[in-house]
Amino acid sequence: MDEGKGSKRRGGREQTTAAILDAAEELFSERGFTAVTVRDIATEAGVSHALVHRYLGSKADVYRAVFARDEEAIRDAASDEQDLLAAASLMLRKGFADERNYVRLIAHSALHGLSYERTVGRFAATERLLELAQAAAAAEGDERDPEALDPRFAVAAVVALFIGWMSTGDWVLRAVGLTDLGEEEVIDSFERAVHQLLRANFPTLEDPEAG
Repeated sequence: MDEGKGSKRRGGREQTTAAILDAAEELFSERGFTAVTVRDIATEAGVSHALVHRYLGSKADVYRAVFARDEEAIRDAASDEQDLLAAASLMLRKGFADERNYVRLIAHSALHGLSYERTVGRFAATERLLELAQAAAAAEGDERDPEALDPRFAVAAVVALFIGWMSTGDWVLRAVGLTDLGEEEVIDSFERAVHQLLRANFPTLEDPEAG
C-alpha cells in the first residue's frame, strides 16, 4: 500500500472520529445520554450512522469515548506538576477554557441517573488530584491535623464544587448579586476558593502565586 495514501486514510479517520466525538459531546451535554441516538450524533457530525458504528461502536461506546478523551485532556494539563495547588489550578483552568461541555456532561449524567459504572469507569484527573493530596497528607506525617478531612473527601469536595459550578455558576452568581464580575474575575475567585479549601486540609501547602 502506498504510504502516502495510508497516511491520508489514517488522518481522515482520526479527523472523522474527532468530529463524531465533538458532536456527541455537544449533544450528550445538552440532552443527556438517553435522549440522544446514534443517528443524532451522525447527523450532527455530518457522517452516516453506519460510520459512527464502524469507527466507535454503539452509543454507549461513543459515550465512554467522549469521557475518556476529555478526562485525559484535563489530567494532561497538569501531568508533570507535583504541587497539589498548582495542579488543581491547571486542571481547573483547562476545564474552564476547553472542557465546559464535558464537565456539564458529567453533571447531566449524574442528575439523570446514569450510573458511574456506565461511564469510562475511571477519571484520570480526579485520580491525579487524589495522588497529590495523599502525598501532601503523607508529608505532614504525625503533624497532620486530626480534624482535617480524609484526602479522598477533600478531593471529592473540590471535584463536586467544580462540576456544580460549571453547571450552575451563572445562576449562583445572579442569586448572590455578583453579575458585575467579569469572566476572568470569576475564574480567579473560584480558583482562590478551591485553594482555600485545600489549604484548610493541607496547611503545609504553599500558594503557588506567593513567591
